[in-house]
Amino acid sequence: MAQDLNLRERTVVVLGPFSTTVQNLMIHLTEAGADVALVDTNAHEFSRFCTNLTDQREANPKLGRAVAVAANLQDPQAIRDGLAKVAQSFGSIDIFIDAYLYNKTSPLDPTRNDYNWELEYANHLKPTMAATQYVINFVKNRKRGRLLYLLNESVGRGSPQNSLANLFRGGLVYWMKSLSRQLHDSNITVNCLSIGMTEEYLLGTYPECKTIQEALTQAKLADPFVKLTEPEKITNMIMLLVSPLGSAINGQHLVLT
Repeated sequence: MAQDLNLRERTVVVLGPFSTTVQNLMIHLTEAGADVALVDTNAHEFSRFCTNLTDQREANPKLGRAVAVAANLQDPQAIRDGLAKVAQSFGSIDIFIDAYLYNKTSPLDPTRNDYNWELEYANHLKPTMAATQYVINFVKNRKRGRLLYLLNESVGRGSPQNSLANLFRGGLVYWMKSLSRQLHDSNITVNCLSIGMTEEYLLGTYPECKTIQEALTQAKLADPFVKLTEPEKITNMIMLLVSPLGSAINGQHLVLT
C-alpha cells in the first residue's frame, strides 16, 4: 500500500491560498516523495514553511521538495509565468490541485443591481481557469497527469449563503466531467472533491466569531448536523486521488463531509 502512494519524481502544483488544509497536504505530499509548488499571490507568507519542508531532505533524501511561487492570481499571465517557473525548476508538472477556495459568504441580494460580476468571477473561478489552461497543455504533451478541483461542500448543498459561489464554482462539477472525457486518451484523470467545513471556511463565514468553537456553534444554529472536517481527512482523500491507487477514478465528483 505504501508503494502505491509513492509520488517520487512527480511534481505537484497547488493553487493557493495557504491554509491548514493546504499545509497538511503539502507535508504528506513531500513525505510521499513529490516535489510541491504552492502558487499564490502571498507566497512570501509561507516561504519559510516550504524551506523547512525542503530542509528535511538532508535527513531523508526520499522526501520531496517544496517551494512557494509568487504570482498575482488575478493576472492570467502572471499565473502562467509562475507555472512555467515551477516546470523549469522541477522539470515537470504532473499533478494540479486547485485549492482556490473563497472562504467568505457570497449570498445573492435581489435588491441590488450593482453587482460587479467580473469581480465575482475573479473571486471564485478566474485563477482556476487560467492555471488549468496552462497545466492541460503541459500534461497533454507528457501523456500523463492528474487534475483535482476542490469545492466547499456548501456549494453542493445549495447554501443560500453561497449563492454566487454556487453560480461560479458549482459549474466546475459538470465542466470537469467534460474535461475528463476530452483528456481520457491522454492518460489524464480529472476529478472534483467537495470538502466539509474547514477552520478557514468557518471563520470566513462567521467573521464576528473570534474562535473556531464560536464559529462552529453559530453554524450549528443554522444546521444542527454540521461538523468540522479535519485537514487529515481531506489530505487522505486527496492522496488517494492523485496517487497510483486513484488511477481508475476519473470524471467523478466525490463529497467528503
